[in-house]
Amino acid sequence: MKQIEETHTLFGSLEEMLSPGSLSSLLSTPVSRVKCRSMDNHNGVAGGRLSYVDTNSGRYVLKSMSINYDWIMHGSEDRHGRSVTLWQYGLLDRLLPHVEHQIIACARDKEGWAILMHDLSDSLFSLDQPAAVAKLPLFLDALARLHATFWNDPVLLADHLGLSDAARLLNGSSLPAARNHANTTTESPIPVWVVEGWEIMEDLLDRDVFEQMVRLIEDPRPLLTALARYPHTLLHGDYRDANLAVLSPARPVVFDWQQAAHSLMTIDLVWFTEGIRELISESEAQRIYREHLQRYLQQQFD
Repeated sequence: MKQIEETHTLFGSLEEMLSPGSLSSLLSTPVSRVKCRSMDNHNGVAGGRLSYVDTNSGRYVLKSMSINYDWIMHGSEDRHGRSVTLWQYGLLDRLLPHVEHQIIACARDKEGWAILMHDLSDSLFSLDQPAAVAKLPLFLDALARLHATFWNDPVLLADHLGLSDAARLLNGSSLPAARNHANTTTESPIPVWVVEGWEIMEDLLDRDVFEQMVRLIEDPRPLLTALARYPHTLLHGDYRDANLAVLSPARPVVFDWQQAAHSLMTIDLVWFTEGIRELISESEAQRIYREHLQRYLQQQFD
């Protein structure tokens, strides 16, 4: 396995990262005033805490997360802070300049981690935007670039990256995991929603189909064995409009890497195309993605 070295150093505490001296160095401009305030309009439900960081040189965004209160970290057993390690060990930088992350710095935050980012409020992508359809090829291209960059890359298996895998992705929507975490200190309603979702499926699905789903969740080895036959790459894990932005001119930004995994590329593709199917047909989205992937992989494309 390829060894990877730390590219960016974490700050030892949130206070150190947000000090005027640190920010002045990070932003290459004098910073004398720093104030944090909770992001009241944040509609995330996983449990991560978002804040604005107001300074005399502009506004930035801070995300704090811990396995003690974040459902995604809980459900995927994320004890390394994978959305931080991908930046820390330079994997996100390998996508530059074609796909940006806009992370300024990261820090340990007591029992968890914190990520300081540029404020993307004015650049966020939304399916409701008038130009949404025109931007879809840009994000399908970004997805193909992501997957091609890390195609069968053994570095993804490094333990200290803490990446998720197909088994952990499945666990995030499993009934046993949801029941185990529904009454914990996690600040997310997702475990309760998962339990309710399984109850709904039991009513809606044919009995044999539902029972097969239950068996697959209880013992996913047949599915995992099938997935293992195919190439693996770096998955974003939650590639959808809420985690995308575009900077002018046509610079895609992909953020919120908490569900990043190494597995089959179509997991990302299906998740994205499911969300955009009212704007573009699944077959057309697949065609665009496939053409970009083939161009980037060249002789590796099967």
